[in-house]
Amino acid sequence: MRRSGILAYVLIACSFSVGTQAEAFPVSGAAWSETQWEQHCKDVRTSYNPSSRLDMKILTLKEDDPRFLDFLYWVWANKIIEHQVEQVGGTEWNGPKNGVIFHWAPGSRWETHTLAPFEHAIHHLADEHKWQDTMFKEFFEKFGPVRGVNIKQRLSFDKPPTWAQFLQYIGGAESPYYRYVFHQESAIDAERGVVTLFGGQGVVFKYTFDRYLTEIREVVTDCNAYQFFELYDRYGKGFASKMGWAGQVIPKD
Repeated sequence: MRRSGILAYVLIACSFSVGTQAEAFPVSGAAWSETQWEQHCKDVRTSYNPSSRLDMKILTLKEDDPRFLDFLYWVWANKIIEHQVEQVGGTEWNGPKNGVIFHWAPGSRWETHTLAPFEHAIHHLADEHKWQDTMFKEFFEKFGPVRGVNIKQRLSFDKPPTWAQFLQYIGGAESPYYRYVFHQESAIDAERGVVTLFGGQGVVFKYTFDRYLTEIREVVTDCNAYQFFELYDRYGKGFASKMGWAGQVIPKD
């Protein structure tokens, strides 16, 4: 596995030539730095952290916490895990080339990027999203007939069409898919413990709460969720997950 990961890095990195790009990850002015988050959360004390600071590095909230369902709805309402992939090396910036860049929560305080191993990103796009070559006909037709198969059966690291070419096609600055295949939630099923998400091209997929929480932890820490803990204490259980903002009466038609 390690050898294949190194091979993937070499082959993909070599297949791109870097043009005129920004030198730093281009986040919006709304994004808060780690220092700004710390300034806002360092003195916050809630029922979740009555005597200690909120963790700056990780999210410690667990599924068995009574706050959990409200937390999922709070994440959804704030669009925190909406994300897209970028071309290898970054879209209009000089980023790392040893993985696939995910751009999270653009235009928000949580905006950031993470780097996923190639194997992880391929599993995410091909196995979880089940993307087919028919969804990107104009790309795959350049390399032969469209066959109605998963993109993983069409792409490789060394022979065109390559994963690098495809990621540039869907994640490049001029790509019509850069925002169109943006991933976002569409429903939360509390009884089944499932979150339904969708992207462009009519793709719908489901995550268990555990899988969804793994995705949330890519972006959210206790510190940058400090406002959730404050709201939970202010309004109580169900404030985000039940109909009616903060428990308000729903008007009858």
